[in-house]
Amino acid sequence: MWVPLLGFCIAKREKLLVYKYTPKGSLYDQLHEEGKDCKMDWPLRLRIGIGAAKGLAYLHHTCNPRILHRNISSKCILLDDDYEPKISDFGLARLMNPLDTHLSTFVNGEFGDIGYVAPEYGSTLVATPKGDVYSFGVVLLELITGERPTQVSTAPDNFRGNLVEWITYLSNNAILQDSIDKSLIGKDNDSELMQFLKVACSCTVTTAKERPTMFEVYQLLRAIGEKYHFSAGDDMMLPPLSTDGETPDELIVAM
Repeated sequence: MWVPLLGFCIAKREKLLVYKYTPKGSLYDQLHEEGKDCKMDWPLRLRIGIGAAKGLAYLHHTCNPRILHRNISSKCILLDDDYEPKISDFGLARLMNPLDTHLSTFVNGEFGDIGYVAPEYGSTLVATPKGDVYSFGVVLLELITGERPTQVSTAPDNFRGNLVEWITYLSNNAILQDSIDKSLIGKDNDSELMQFLKVACSCTVTTAKERPTMFEVYQLLRAIGEKYHFSAGDDMMLPPLSTDGETPDELIVAM
């Protein structure tokens, strides 16, 4: 679910982390490498989406202490020989502490990669799990559309928005299906493609409270891929409930 840390070294002011090598590089490279068409078919893209969702859901809901990544992008999702996704780049990550009474803010204005940052961060500067959900939603949009997060090759020349804004435009005009990567269409997967796209859209809605939790995202994607048996015998435990009986999806980040 994440890249294994093999070792580390600290020498004076130099710090080095050694991670397991991931031969297929990043998901971003596989989707957007210059001069090359993406060769990943739909089942592979779906498997990558499910695997990455499971890793992030584990960080949010299951591990102790829980972790907020804060820098999710297709560049930090690395792929091994079998294209199994591994989450990396925890440099901006913070622990989630439900006992904190203060609102945690971003340090030194570090928000994450352009195109993946949730819209509420610009005004509130408050980090919550729903910000990670938004960023992951952008990754899902990349998987289903084949487009970069900050520019859309299929949009008209006068369009100056990012991928999420383009998806919103298409949705508002009832032509959301036009955003799907043409190489994926017409192969008896069209229903799955639309379901996947709707999950991605639910993650990137403007209002944070209307987004699903990462556990819900994982369950929705897993249901779409059920016939492929990607996660057979590898279920994730249900996230624990908070004292008021609600899933703690809005825990404040401990700095």
